[in-house]
Amino acid sequence: MSALCLAFLAVEVAFDTLHSLDIPLLVFGIPMWVLLAYAHRLYHLDSFRADYGVTDEIGPVLQMATLWSWGTLLALALIGSEQVPVPRIALLWALAVLLLTSFRSAVRAIGRRRPWYRQDALILGPSAQADAIARKLERHPEWGIEPRAFVDVPVAEPSAESRADPLEAPSGGPAEADLIALVEQLGVDRVMLAPALSESRSRVELVSELTHLGVHVDLIPSWSDVVGSRLELHEMEGMPLLTLPRARLGRSSMYLKRAFDLVAGSLAVLVLAPVLIACAIAIKLESPGPVLFRQRRVGRDNRRFDVFKFRSMYNGADKQKSEVARLNLHGGGTETGMFKIRGDPRITRVGRFLRRYSLDELPQLINVLRGEMSVVGPRPLIESEDRQVGGRFRRRLTITPGLTGLWQVSGRSEIPFEEMVTLDYLYVTNWSLWGDVKLLMRTVAVVLRGRGAY
Repeated sequence: MSALCLAFLAVEVAFDTLHSLDIPLLVFGIPMWVLLAYAHRLYHLDSFRADYGVTDEIGPVLQMATLWSWGTLLALALIGSEQVPVPRIALLWALAVLLLTSFRSAVRAIGRRRPWYRQDALILGPSAQADAIARKLERHPEWGIEPRAFVDVPVAEPSAESRADPLEAPSGGPAEADLIALVEQLGVDRVMLAPALSESRSRVELVSELTHLGVHVDLIPSWSDVVGSRLELHEMEGMPLLTLPRARLGRSSMYLKRAFDLVAGSLAVLVLAPVLIACAIAIKLESPGPVLFRQRRVGRDNRRFDVFKFRSMYNGADKQKSEVARLNLHGGGTETGMFKIRGDPRITRVGRFLRRYSLDELPQLINVLRGEMSVVGPRPLIESEDRQVGGRFRRRLTITPGLTGLWQVSGRSEIPFEEMVTLDYLYVTNWSLWGDVKLLMRTVAVVLRGRGAY
């Protein structure tokens, strides 16, 4: 409650006087804020959502502050108070949102550097799926989840008898008792079940036992790359339902997204104009060649366009692509996957700085204003990459590619091509305007860290 107390103090300093209602508001406000925080689960989410951050809690904090402010104004009106301090409550609302999110973000950042924040995890499932989960965890050390052990648990095909009786579960792999004993022996904080194991009926008892041990259990369904976070859990007369809303971006949503792009893009150009000029001068002074680099990309509905970027390589470096193909971070040379090189020798000194902080991407604001790109969206693919995308993932082309998106905030160049395409698909099927705002806020933190920018 230190953030709330500091907000009250700031209000007193701003108005330079003590209002008669200030002390009662503070005394009754603190327990009300505690109740609102519990109602919005702000005291619990960090304990089991490792990727929880400030962008996830801005919405709940705004709701809390608004409910408290309107509740206070309504209570004062009901008791017939002659002086309703609207300016004070309005300022308190703004300060509470700012300070509460800032304090929580700072405490979370400090906590993630402490040993007690780390969670040891046991991954159960077929080795290929367990390795994929481990690689994802390694890309995000800020989550604080460290794989302690792996157990290769193959999922056996059900026998004829089990297929005849749907209530009889197939067996295979280590016994549940052995797995429970291993969890108790290792003292892990988290158990993660790979997709093949999450959907196996033979592990219902295992999940039940694990939850009673007091460890966090993560079930990773195989269909998570199809529906993302759009599932809505509710019930019908005791029968739990997971409902998937229609994946359709209507005309009004497209207009809303375009309006957001025009406003955000125009403001970004005005605010970042000095940065754009400084980058252009630095590029021109260091090496000969054009300031801007153009590259053909595939946009919405397969339309081709030229994307603008600040030139970060020596002039003519694109012709040397085959010479450095063996250094491709993802393998495959220049033919398959993305072409990303850590420490690319073709990059200039200025270009290395621009790439580290994604400043080379800023000219794409021109593409945004021209309608070829969006501020947030799928990654704009070059033509050779686009030819590798097929099936249901072609749906990513039904929306305008973006300057930033899920791929950019999730690891950028360190993410394999297949996962990048999946992330883009999930963005399209889960789109919301508030989601775009959250991705923009996450982009700022990712850019400042500079991780995965090659």
